[in-house]
Amino acid sequence: YAEQLLEEILRIQNHLTSWIQMSRGQIKLHISSFPLSDIFAIVEGSSQTFTLKGVKLNVQPTEVHVKADRALTLFMVNTLTDNARKFTEAGGTVSLSAEQREDYVEVSVADTGIGLSQQDIQLINDTKVYDPQKIGRPDTEKGFGFGIMNCRGIIAQLRKTSTRFACCQFGCSAQEGGGTRFWFRLPYVSTILAFLFSLQISATPIDTL
Repeated sequence: YAEQLLEEILRIQNHLTSWIQMSRGQIKLHISSFPLSDIFAIVEGSSQTFTLKGVKLNVQPTEVHVKADRALTLFMVNTLTDNARKFTEAGGTVSLSAEQREDYVEVSVADTGIGLSQQDIQLINDTKVYDPQKIGRPDTEKGFGFGIMNCRGIIAQLRKTSTRFACCQFGCSAQEGGGTRFWFRLPYVSTILAFLFSLQISATPIDTL
């Protein structure tokens, strides 16, 4: 119990630190092209925490490549799936998927949990500063709102990078019959371009990286 409590404290502290850094523009983006399957595999590897709660983690395979910050993309996916696990009761399902749409890829985390009210969804989608104390979910854990703010902050930072990231968005919607779906969009990179980019990186002298 003490170990779990310490992990929770550190998690909240990291959320707060990241949010403060983002609000001050101190987060540096490391943009690259990479397959989402790498991110999905890491999340799927942590499925034990879902199993212990009796929740099924459904990670749908994907072959799409995106252009973004790899570490921050993992942070967003991990934050959204972890939130979904916490608010999904035993016997429920959390689904992680990615869908290619024209020039962007939409990463989606959907759950069969207790859901969010329309007021909560409006706060997440429209409010500049999302206060976790205003969330309508019962037994809301502190830190949930900060995680969402961090995800929104990452997307906002990407949009400021260049017009290539104009497609980047973050949103939330209610599922019919309960549950919630969080999603975010990243620029799509074709497999050929991703391969050429990797060749370019490997051919770059180490002292110029």
